[in-house]
Amino acid sequence: MQTLTQPTNKPLSEVEARQAEASSIALQHLLGKDDQPLQQVTLRVSIERPDGEKAEILLPGATLSLLSKILRELGHGKNVVALATDTEVTTQQAADFLKVSRPYVVKLLEEGKIPYRLVGPRRRVSLGDLLHYKEQEETERHRGLNELVAEAQKLGMY
Repeated sequence: MQTLTQPTNKPLSEVEARQAEASSIALQHLLGKDDQPLQQVTLRVSIERPDGEKAEILLPGATLSLLSKILRELGHGKNVVALATDTEVTTQQAADFLKVSRPYVVKLLEEGKIPYRLVGPRRRVSLGDLLHYKEQEETERHRGLNELVAEAQKLGMY
């Protein structure tokens, strides 16, 4: 599955944006509680169509964090696109995602830091691999910052 949701060109109305923001805050409040594992939480949603048809669905706890983030972005007037992690992107799309230049991404690919495959002469990168690389880089960056803070504290600079 490539795209789970398509962006809409029509932003939410002001009322819908406020509803989305309030729903995101409520979900974040529930998710922030440590007394129950998220896997044991479910969200019950009632749907009623204008023609009177009704349905009720249960969303598993594992989906609630993502739903909260989507609602928050919609509440801020942004369009949202959800992609599966096996979606493949171009080197330019990978660069845009990582907020770096395309030549830098190509260098990372050629150094083997991010896996890729060739489709003809073009490189394609799995979104899952990009997410993994980004997470590793952020972890390494935080580790380095923690070391710098510890060193500054040792030297009495902090």
